[in-house]
Amino acid sequence: MWVWLAISLSGLLHINAAYHGPKWQFYLFKPFTMVLLLIVAWQTGLGSFYQQAIFGGLLFSIIGDVLLMQPQKRFVQGLISFLLAHIVYSVAFWSQLSGSIVWWLPAMLFAGGVIVFLLLLPSLGRLILPVAVYIAMITQMAWAAGEFWLTAQSTVGLLALVGALIFVVSDILLAIEHFRGSFKHSVSVIMGTYFLAQSLFVASLLL
Repeated sequence: MWVWLAISLSGLLHINAAYHGPKWQFYLFKPFTMVLLLIVAWQTGLGSFYQQAIFGGLLFSIIGDVLLMQPQKRFVQGLISFLLAHIVYSVAFWSQLSGSIVWWLPAMLFAGGVIVFLLLLPSLGRLILPVAVYIAMITQMAWAAGEFWLTAQSTVGLLALVGALIFVVSDILLAIEHFRGSFKHSVSVIMGTYFLAQSLFVASLLL
């Protein structure tokens, strides 16, 4: 209970600092929030492959967070770190598959991914390929989480799916902000959904 309050407070301190400062608070509490989630994941004992994979995804996410808070030249490196995080999360979800795959889900998700890519395309410039690969990977991660829930019908699977879908929303909003320009309350919405998605992944380890 208390650790979740600490995670929420840390996330709020980061979001508040994005608007009001100080800079040290902004740079400190984004990775610190993720480190708290990492500690919660570690305390599960990491006895299963699923737990270990989620833990690995959190590690890559922290690296990505630090890189994305650096100057513009670190954007691609940050994108690669989160790409690796989504690969690891995907492996975690696919490892829990216990039934037949349904094909309507990837069709729907990838159609959405194509639409997002086409909307961003005029602003991508040299980043067309990295962004296309990233969109494909996070869409595939959401597909993996969806298959996990559809086949397992468990609370763990539901947390994974909801977390994955919220993660997709967060990344879409981040891409819009980065390539098309910021919008009102962008930091609050992007970081709020990001922290919530990661928290749901960690929560799925506790059941």
